[in-house]
Amino acid sequence: MARPKEDLAVVGKNWARLDGTDKVSGRSIFADDVRLPGMLFGKVVRSPHPHARILNIDTSKAEALPGVKAVVTPEDAKGIYIGINQPLLPTGNVNHVGHEVVGIAATSERIAAKAAGLVEIEYELLPDLTDLRDAIKPDAVQLHEKAKGNIGWEVAQDFGDPDAAFAACDVIHEDEFITNATHNCYAEYHVCVSDFSKAGKLVVYTPTQSAILFQKTIAAAFKMDESDVRMLTLNTGGGFTGRTSARPHHFISALLSRKAGRPVRLRAAGDEEFIMCRAGGEVVYKLKSGATKDGVLKVLEVDLLFDTGAYIESQMIVTTLTSKYLGALYPIEASRYRGRLIHTNHMPYYFHHGGGLAQFQFALGQHMDELAHKLGMDSVQFSLLNGVEEGYTTPDGTTTYHSCGLKECIEKTADLAGWKDKYGKLPKYKGIGLGIGAMASGAKGLFKHDTSAAMIQVNTDGKASLFIGLPDMGQSSHTTMAIIAAEVLGISPEDIRVVSGDTDTDPFDVGAFTQRGTFNTGNATKNAALDARDQLSGRAASLLECEEADLVWRHHQVYSKQNPDNKIAFRKVVDETLNSMEGRFVMGRGYYNSPLKKGSMAFSFGAQIAEVTVDPGTGVVTVDKMTASHDVGRAINPRVVEGQIDGQIFSGMSQVLYEETIMEDGQVMNPSRLDYKMPRAYEMPEVDHIIVESIDPNGPFGAKEVGEGPIVCTMQAIANAVANAIGARVHEMPLAPWRVLRVANNAEQLAEQDAASKRKAVAGE
Repeated sequence: MARPKEDLAVVGKNWARLDGTDKVSGRSIFADDVRLPGMLFGKVVRSPHPHARILNIDTSKAEALPGVKAVVTPEDAKGIYIGINQPLLPTGNVNHVGHEVVGIAATSERIAAKAAGLVEIEYELLPDLTDLRDAIKPDAVQLHEKAKGNIGWEVAQDFGDPDAAFAACDVIHEDEFITNATHNCYAEYHVCVSDFSKAGKLVVYTPTQSAILFQKTIAAAFKMDESDVRMLTLNTGGGFTGRTSARPHHFISALLSRKAGRPVRLRAAGDEEFIMCRAGGEVVYKLKSGATKDGVLKVLEVDLLFDTGAYIESQMIVTTLTSKYLGALYPIEASRYRGRLIHTNHMPYYFHHGGGLAQFQFALGQHMDELAHKLGMDSVQFSLLNGVEEGYTTPDGTTTYHSCGLKECIEKTADLAGWKDKYGKLPKYKGIGLGIGAMASGAKGLFKHDTSAAMIQVNTDGKASLFIGLPDMGQSSHTTMAIIAAEVLGISPEDIRVVSGDTDTDPFDVGAFTQRGTFNTGNATKNAALDARDQLSGRAASLLECEEADLVWRHHQVYSKQNPDNKIAFRKVVDETLNSMEGRFVMGRGYYNSPLKKGSMAFSFGAQIAEVTVDPGTGVVTVDKMTASHDVGRAINPRVVEGQIDGQIFSGMSQVLYEETIMEDGQVMNPSRLDYKMPRAYEMPEVDHIIVESIDPNGPFGAKEVGEGPIVCTMQAIANAVANAIGARVHEMPLAPWRVLRVANNAEQLAEQDAASKRKAVAGE
């Protein structure tokens, strides 16, 4: 249901990024730029084996090297744990290639690296598990005593009666898909500067998506009060779901700093980046669905195996997240879900951009495309028949869609892309495919709360400082917050300075993940600005001789609805408020936590249509064009919404066609940006953008997420287009040329055999 739009002066206009000039001029400061007095440089000695017992560690030669100031071994790290039963430095076995064993701090990186080479570690090799399927076999080596069958975590749940629903179906379809290991490929390498030189106080400079979560885990590991750990996050050079929790190098740099009594900088080398990162591991998706003969989807069953690597840090969230999306797009009668995290001797895995959901949609979107074909329908017909609408409540009863533009997205995308004129009518090796998706604006239900807070200080010159705890990894969230605050106060975003990146001064914020920034921090910012405006309203109403309820705040002016010509400057209202007898200095406060009752957490929706060309000789896929729509609730800054769509199409295209961390015996075989393939800028296809505004009643000015919603559509759209182009489906991601070529050639051979059989039948042979 379309809602009337407010008459807004700031929200919905195109605004330049507030940090744009600093970013393009190189003035922005990142953790890699931090240099502290007396700072040392860290290096980590890592296991070369996927599974081995540590027999002896000799650091004497390293400690004797001039310039070495601290060496930490498993003995120094006793009692420090990260994740579930994961010691910071192993006292018994190493469980993956790259496993951290010894940390070194020296006066230069060169000396630290030389010292690392002098550490002598004696190992006894143990049987290893580097195949996800082998790990769950009954006779497999058990990597952890408590993880029986190497199952580190499991989520299993049914809604409705799946067996009865399947029995009532006319058409049943089953599929299996695989996504391979990947790397997040941030612009900014992993880096951390820790200063533990003051007893009982730790300062950490590092890029992060959630300073609060880092602060909590680091404080717990060192048995400190959270307030005694200060996180300085500065700018963050990319997150892509990979900087949500602290990693071993954060703890090791702090441990080295405590021992040396000086700040320690620990930064990944190029190849180390691939083993320090907690990116996506291999996942096997088994899907089964059932529908009636007239195309109505009734039931969905999913069984997922995740390679979680040697340890679980916080990967259990991926099983919970994917379980919640079975009923997000289709109002099915019943569902069955099983998600298992399987231990292997790989580095601990998390997930890539898309949070595991885009990768799940790679499988689910193709599965639904195949089901539609079995039913004699195309994807657009099937999706319009079965897609959710406003008022739908998810199977777990936690969320009701108070806004939903899914079908509008599908219809507008199909019309603009010319679906009816192209589907089934393109020449061979040209293909077209649809992808649809839903994405929550926040993570209510995954945590005890999903709170964001904000404060705004209004200065006497009419400008303001907005204090938030939300990091900005390049998605322009700080500019978005300035726009929201400016709309409330009636000033310009350029009048607002956003202050963030220091847990000593930031208001509380869970962080920039699960697409919660615009919705949660945006609501908190709006509430803080409203609080500040309320503090100004009494004086403004007195000056204008009107009721507070009649005040309009717009274009740096305040006036009464009843008498718009009688205006007063915003800055004068602020000055008069401070210099009144009360002497009020205006500081607004606000917070927001999505209520779980009645499902106030909003979902965004999207649709994308990909058009591709497949080279029959090489299997290379070229994405010619993407038509993309996204229901953002309201576009706070349309220019940035389009930029977000572009960025996620690029990332989704990169993952589905190119990205793969090639593993052999637990070792990354392509730990280089030269060998780990990604598309170049010129390979970005033409993109037609469609912004759908459903005006969500719970979002700030009706806004919902656009953080990862578009990417959940991209991979499936391109994969469906490739299947359409070659007449067969590639069930494994990425759709590397050799995989595409193999499937296409097999399809050609089968087609030739089928044609030959038909010719024989006609000839009566």
